[in-house]
Amino acid sequence: MSVTRDCVQLLEAGSRYHVHYGDRLANHLPMVLIALDKLGAGPVPLKHAFDRSTPHLHPRPGSPVDEIENPASCRNRDDRFPSALHYYEQQLRQFGIARCLQQELPALLPAIATAAFHGLIRTAYGIDARHLEEVAMGLAYWNLDYQELHSSAETIPTTTSEIILRLAKQYPEISLAPGNIADHMHSVTGQPGWMETPIQPSQIALENVAAVAVDAYLGTRDFTLLHGVTGCHALRLILPYCNDKEAALRYFWQGLVVAYLSTGPKTIKPAAKEEIKDISQRQSEIREKALGSDDDHVIKLAYSALEEFHYYGHSEYLQVFAQ
Repeated sequence: MSVTRDCVQLLEAGSRYHVHYGDRLANHLPMVLIALDKLGAGPVPLKHAFDRSTPHLHPRPGSPVDEIENPASCRNRDDRFPSALHYYEQQLRQFGIARCLQQELPALLPAIATAAFHGLIRTAYGIDARHLEEVAMGLAYWNLDYQELHSSAETIPTTTSEIILRLAKQYPEISLAPGNIADHMHSVTGQPGWMETPIQPSQIALENVAAVAVDAYLGTRDFTLLHGVTGCHALRLILPYCNDKEAALRYFWQGLVVAYLSTGPKTIKPAAKEEIKDISQRQSEIREKALGSDDDHVIKLAYSALEEFHYYGHSEYLQVFAQ
């Protein structure tokens, strides 16, 4: 078991709630429970997170459930969500997490930025928890909100960080449609000349994409770009199950570029390099900030930052809450 029994019980109690609430807002509860559990929260903080979250959530539709062979028929149809969820549950029970993901991810990867990366993130947290129902909910969420971003597939011999800077100069002011982060991101792809603008580097690597994501967040403190950091963590968790890892990276990079441009784009100020004298203490401070917070995004960012620091060893991740 990858999470505690207390966490599992609350995840099961929380499975009655829809992946959405309000105007297409993401239900963060299961992700917050898993993050808190991984950060060492005991039963009381977990129950507090559950109790403070559930009053604004909505029950998920439970019927009708049709036997389907292709969940693509359920995309962008809330009435078909139960059928898609049932499909993914069956695949996971029959094949297990690894084989199911290898089978189902190729169809979803073109929409990896769906719902501001939340379908990806919820799926990855389910993988992290080794919790079949959460993996199924993540895949069904990803499928429900499925929206592809379109851009040029041309590659250019430059780095990911250089591409971001060039695009900021090329598109100094983006006209955005009203709505949420996902709506703003789709506005970017409608800018004049967008489809003729190369955004892909000739060579792409997860570490370079992750570095751009954390630098962009630290350099702007923008809420949208917070999802780039948590999204990169999620991408790292699903990559082992992607048969075409380069395609997954490029779809994610496309989403990160669009997310950045949808911020205005804001100027990315070089983050001051902080000498962290006591790394263990800083990690403890980040953990304690999460455990004492009622902000879902603070909790998830803290968890992702610590996990990414452990993986890459880059001190930038320990600056996510620095003033």
